[in-house]
Amino acid sequence: MKNHPLFKTLNEREYEKALEFFEEKRYKKGEFLLREGEYSHKAFILLEGEVEIYKTSIYNDNYVVSRVKGGGDEFFAEINLIDGGLVTSTIKAIENVKTLEIVHNSFITLLDSYPNIASKMLWMISYDLSKHLRKADNEILTLFNALVEVVEND
Repeated sequence: MKNHPLFKTLNEREYEKALEFFEEKRYKKGEFLLREGEYSHKAFILLEGEVEIYKTSIYNDNYVVSRVKGGGDEFFAEINLIDGGLVTSTIKAIENVKTLEIVHNSFITLLDSYPNIASKMLWMISYDLSKHLRKADNEILTLFNALVEVVEND
């Protein structure tokens, strides 16, 4: 766990202190970790198991964005630590899973109590969010170009 990107800039003492602000949780197969359109204030690391991430279309059809296995580099819903806003995708356990979760208030307490640790973690969260933003920008450009092509060939 120490090698997870969220913690990789922390020394051993900082890592142990940061873990105090997280809670280990378990979800059974079929349970929802997050639901698109609901408010959330938590973010998590998938330790074990597998989840499916999907979006719902305007026609109420679900389409799978990705499947993720535990033990990887993913840190889910990190934006919720910042704004506690609406969840943009549904995450469902497709087998029993174990997570390490942190909620907004715990993260703020970590930031207030141990600013050096939290700033290192914030750097990694910012890096992760920037990757997501770049990917979204590329996808928007692809959609825009497809739309322009359809309109021009109509």
